[in-house]
Amino acid sequence: MDYICGRIYMGIIQHACIGIEDGKIVEIKKVAERKAKDYGDVIILPSGIDVHVHFREPGYEYKEDFFTGSRAAAMAGITCVLDMPNNKPPILSKNAFNEKVRKIETKACIDYGLYAGIKERAYDVDCIAYKTFLSSDNEIFCSPEKIQDVLKEVKRVKKPIAIHAEMEECIERRNAKNLEEHERNRKKDCEIMGIKKVLEINRDIGAKIHFCHVTLPEAVELINGKASFGSTLHHLLFSIQSKFGYQAMGKVNPPLRKEEERRRLYEMFVNGKILILESDHAPHLLEEKENFEHAPSGMPGVGSTLPILLYMVKEGKLRMDVMLNLVCKKPAEFFGINKGGIEIGKDADFIVVDFSAENEIKPLSKCGWSAYEGMKCIYPKDVYLRGKKIVENYEFMGRKGMGKMIK
Repeated sequence: MDYICGRIYMGIIQHACIGIEDGKIVEIKKVAERKAKDYGDVIILPSGIDVHVHFREPGYEYKEDFFTGSRAAAMAGITCVLDMPNNKPPILSKNAFNEKVRKIETKACIDYGLYAGIKERAYDVDCIAYKTFLSSDNEIFCSPEKIQDVLKEVKRVKKPIAIHAEMEECIERRNAKNLEEHERNRKKDCEIMGIKKVLEINRDIGAKIHFCHVTLPEAVELINGKASFGSTLHHLLFSIQSKFGYQAMGKVNPPLRKEEERRRLYEMFVNGKILILESDHAPHLLEEKENFEHAPSGMPGVGSTLPILLYMVKEGKLRMDVMLNLVCKKPAEFFGINKGGIEIGKDADFIVVDFSAENEIKPLSKCGWSAYEGMKCIYPKDVYLRGKKIVENYEFMGRKGMGKMIK
């Protein structure tokens, strides 16, 4: 058995030793029984889980691949990601799913789960959950008349479903030349309408639902215990009034909202009313963002979320327990992942944080840029995946293929 000791956060910060065997936490005690790695005064926290990433493989590896994406996550203290199915080809069949597994299993350097796309019928694969879109931005589009069928299907196969809840009938497909026009095309009614529709239909079905990237305080109040939901850091920190090198760096779906709405959502976030924080890591090349009208939607984020949150905790802007709920406990609970806490029986996934070592966000994604670049942050000093050190003294030490698929 290996022991790692230090100041560990378990509701309060106290010195303790973690006993690790076969990648699991098997003991937590005051003093180790044998020689241990002792981190002294720095703090040991559970590592993060990001339930919404687009690592672009297969089909768009020139923007990101599963190794570069999972390495960026590891450097930022994330040891488990759930990857979305809008690939090329889209993951809409058993064959497509299994081919994706084959391609990425030798590249992942952290643990991962995969979503399977669903438009109508579920298919038997080892997905962590299904995913569908109520907007026709890609081929994984669920038309309004099929929502009920989809919810019944995921209930039948006993899997959660993640939903992009912007209603297609509400979206205006006009060319947008800036963030304000993009938001006008996909106004907040589209999100509210989608969430209302799903919740109404699901009242008699009882499917396990997660609403992705909720952007509005009204949407948070509408969901109110009826489903899981996530918000993103970019919707909390940026609005249509924010300035970017290219405006399209802030072009995302759902869109950035007005500043007043962003402020209200941010207040909910710091007060613990947001359930899950997800990055919606969606990298594109910077040259693809030069022309707003033709720029694809999405921004990289898996390498920024947790480091920025750690800095907010240091500055007293966010409570430690709120942060750990957002990126550790709640994601693990909803998706049934044996991580997210320093507890006996859980995977030995944790980060070592020196809160005195401030830094600034730098691009970690293969795409080479970040809308958060230059923001104050705290990167984890060391990162452990199932008891194995994959980041040491801020340097990546992992390897391709060491990540395991979570089903």
